[in-house]
Amino acid sequence: MIWIIVSAIATAAISTWLGYKRLLYLDQLTARNISYTLIGVLTLFLILQWMHQIGYFPEAIAGAVMANVYSSLFGFFMGAAIQQFQQKTNCGEIVYVNRSFWTDIFPSLVTIGIILFGIQRTSLFSDLPFTPIRVTSGLSIIAIGAYSFTIRLVPELRKNGLILLDRKISWEQFFTYSWYSEGVIEIEYKRNEKIRSFKTMIPNEDHLFVEKILSERIAEKLEKDEFDEYEELE
Repeated sequence: MIWIIVSAIATAAISTWLGYKRLLYLDQLTARNISYTLIGVLTLFLILQWMHQIGYFPEAIAGAVMANVYSSLFGFFMGAAIQQFQQKTNCGEIVYVNRSFWTDIFPSLVTIGIILFGIQRTSLFSDLPFTPIRVTSGLSIIAIGAYSFTIRLVPELRKNGLILLDRKISWEQFFTYSWYSEGVIEIEYKRNEKIRSFKTMIPNEDHLFVEKILSERIAEKLEKDEFDEYEELE
């Protein structure tokens, strides 16, 4: 039992560091790599189940493996949540965000439900005995809920840049904007030397305010570019 706990703690610590370093962002997820991952996980599960049936994967080792898997999930999502919280803090206060029931209240209710389910899964408030699998699985669910709290479904315009899901786009990366259709704005930005874009809905009553914010940022970029060119000429 002790070696399972020690290994789970070590796995959680390493995974927290990897999650904090943000080796994976939401916009990197595609249907293809998600499908490949699910197929790989299912294949591994079937192999381990077969090994268990023939006696090469005893229950004690299986329990340790699952505890470490849950610990890795806990560490990864908790590290990502900490990094995301720091990223938002460093990006400054919110200047504008499209708030509604579906973008604010409903996701928060779902997230609270996830966290409560994770607490229940740990058996903290039940008569079930504490086991490494119960505790680590509960903590992994809680970490997913904590990470969900840091993600907003709509972009945030902040003092020092934009937050798009789990990525920060500084105002230096901001390129331009245009109205894709009535009520939908398209914002272009530069990342990794490529021009990228995203679209988001803006209520009619907020059009002028959002345009004012983005126009001011474009004007600041033009002034800065002119100043840099002037310094180069000198």
